[in-house]
Amino acid sequence: MIDLLQTGKAGLLSNQHYLSTTSNNIANVNTVGYTRQETLYYTNTINWGIGESYTRRIYDSYVQREMFRDQGSVAFFKSYTDGMSSIDKMLSDKDMSVSTSFNNFFSSLQEAIQDPQSTAYRQEVLANLETIVNRFNTLNSTIQNQISDLNGNVKDTVSEINSLSYGIYELNRQIRAVQSNLDSDTALQLLDKRDQLINQLSSLVDINVTGEKDGTLSVYLGNGQLLTNGDTYATLVQNSDKFDQSKQSITLQFSDRNATVVNFNNDDWGGELGGYLMAGAELRQTQRDLGKLAVAFADALNEQNKAGITLEGTSGQDLLSFGTNIAGVSSNPNFTMDADFIPGKGSNVIANDIQVTVDNNGDVTVYKVEGNDLIDITADVTVNNTDPLTIDMDNYGLTLSFNASANTMRGTKFVVQPTVDQGFKLELNATKPEDFAFASAVRVNTSTGNQGNAVIKFNGMTSIGPDNAVSIGGNNEPVFNVSAPREVRIDANGNYVIYDDAGTVIGTAPASCNGKNVLANATWNAPLPADYNPGFDFDITGTVKENDNFKIELNIGGIADNSNGIQLGLLQSADKVSGTTGPHTHSFTEDYANLTTRLGSAIMSASNDLVAASAKCEQTQSLFLSAAGVNLDEEAANLIKFQQSYSACAKIITASQTVFDALINSI
Repeated sequence: MIDLLQTGKAGLLSNQHYLSTTSNNIANVNTVGYTRQETLYYTNTINWGIGESYTRRIYDSYVQREMFRDQGSVAFFKSYTDGMSSIDKMLSDKDMSVSTSFNNFFSSLQEAIQDPQSTAYRQEVLANLETIVNRFNTLNSTIQNQISDLNGNVKDTVSEINSLSYGIYELNRQIRAVQSNLDSDTALQLLDKRDQLINQLSSLVDINVTGEKDGTLSVYLGNGQLLTNGDTYATLVQNSDKFDQSKQSITLQFSDRNATVVNFNNDDWGGELGGYLMAGAELRQTQRDLGKLAVAFADALNEQNKAGITLEGTSGQDLLSFGTNIAGVSSNPNFTMDADFIPGKGSNVIANDIQVTVDNNGDVTVYKVEGNDLIDITADVTVNNTDPLTIDMDNYGLTLSFNASANTMRGTKFVVQPTVDQGFKLELNATKPEDFAFASAVRVNTSTGNQGNAVIKFNGMTSIGPDNAVSIGGNNEPVFNVSAPREVRIDANGNYVIYDDAGTVIGTAPASCNGKNVLANATWNAPLPADYNPGFDFDITGTVKENDNFKIELNIGGIADNSNGIQLGLLQSADKVSGTTGPHTHSFTEDYANLTTRLGSAIMSASNDLVAASAKCEQTQSLFLSAAGVNLDEEAANLIKFQQSYSACAKIITASQTVFDALINSI
């Protein structure tokens, strides 16, 4: 009879526990972070009734770890695409597109050169050129603002990660303290809370979680670096790159490990933090690409305009201005480096930062920066080991100047970003429609006394300057340099003999060139260099006779001429922008298309990855919730089952009471 009472009592208490657990599950069906619980009882092999009980959380740890990784992937691709999508839309927008502005400018230029003396047509060209400048300025500023916003997001994310990391550390310590009673209500709540924090953390960075024997969890970053456990936790620190303040990097530091700092590449983080960092890197490269295009366009336009004569009869000047004497950043504040663009070399400029290192032996190495990589380009430049040091980078359109010699600057590193901010620094230098130099600085004439019927045809100016045939004089008018080509005569063999103003032979083009690009085919005599470039050329077509001669003159008063305007118009399709394979590989519109395509492709690829990652994450979350989530139908069934079991156990006690009463009454 006592056994019946003990069995009934044990059954009542156990079913009361079952009902409590089931009720708790039902009550927390909508509680964020709650994991379904299950109470288990063991058989009592010594006494009658039920043995010890244990309440556990029901979940699949493998699926949970997979869910953490999937949530990190989704957050990475989402923050990555969100960080760039607004800029991509602006770059591609027809009304904001630099490509549209280019087309409008060159269309108005084609109309203006049909009537080179019309200021009305020239005014439209000026207005369209101003629009191009505004487009570059606006796009660059918007990109810079977006980078600043991304850096703000990085700051907020780092703060949240640090809070979660410390929270997991504290919960680990509390769980360790109640390790002997992990099925208590307090312990179960601590376990749920810790899982919830880890779940939140998994969206911010890539993590891997490992269980320890003492009930604590160790959280590692995707690259294997410990973030937090039951003994320590790391603090993430956001840093601005010393050589690029807009570039953010994250270091990791353990306060209990002698403040050891661990450095990471930005692609090591993953999650939301990694997405923001990678989006910032993409936008900074877009900024460089935009600046490279601005420099190439401005330099090409300036050089061609300076090769002509304006409507006021003066030599053409720069139509646009952009950033010059760009200050580099030095690891030693006592030493400086400045970069400047070489006029006429804008098509060689690349969209890369340049790093110069002077080692402890005074040896100089020049690199172009490709993401996290340094490409040695020292062999492509000329290092002038003078005092102060200078580096000629003709192949890259740059000159680097320092304030000391290499020996003095030993152990110093310099970084300069030539194109990063050029889209913003681009300015309109022309102030009136007359500033466009549509007339060429040079004209050619066929002598009237020639025996043959050949005529000379001017092919246009390409450049002027001290190294060419024509320079801009003190009165802002074109002047011939010493030894400039002034006349061409045909010799007895049909060769094209070139004379300067003093009647000295300075070069000869062979008869085999048939008068095509005479100056380009000429062999030059000293003192002219073998690679001499007059800066213009012409064809002689028709039949030539011995002693026929052709004149080369300054185009003074030739304001109705449109030959240089034609050359300005030809810039639209000319390959004047450097590409990834070398200089002179793209036109302006092609390069802008490549710029937008590169960013758009990155976003499209990330968007596709986001769709795939989201689908997989949803499957993993559903699989995890199928075990860890509360199923009301299942719990309702359990509630009925345990109620019935509770009632049955109560009847055992009733039966025991009936038997006891019968025994008493029988005495």
